[in-house]
Amino acid sequence: MTAPLLDRLAALSAPAGAPATSPEILADRPDGTVVRSGRTVAKAHAPDGDPQDLTARLRIAAHPRLHGILLPPLPVTGPDGFLTLTEDGRALTRWPYGSPVPPDDPDAAPWEDAARLLARLHSVDPRQLPGPVPPMRGPAKAARAL
Repeated sequence: MTAPLLDRLAALSAPAGAPATSPEILADRPDGTVVRSGRTVAKAHAPDGDPQDLTARLRIAAHPRLHGILLPPLPVTGPDGFLTLTEDGRALTRWPYGSPVPPDDPDAAPWEDAARLLARLHSVDPRQLPGPVPPMRGPAKAARAL
């Protein structure tokens, strides 16, 4: 990760009105970088990601019908501005910090809570959400890997 990107993510993850603090890098991979500052994280999405597709997915994640099911994105530029772009066009977003499951202890995951969330997610009629939903990168990445 470059110093300018880290600075930008640190500023984005800092609480509103507060100066940027020492950021904690949670992930730094070619397909995304995540930086935490307090109870907020900022993510630099994959450099080759489509900002329009991401914007559509962010609108869905922020939809009131999904509150309490998905963590909604936090605004970065205004009430409905859930992403901003770097000078080279890389999308940046802000999110509430959630409690991660330790990667070395998958049994610590709250599986029953996850099952309830999944059931609630599937109870939402997708026709009531803003759409259409663009395809995710995961299936294409899996196909390339095979």
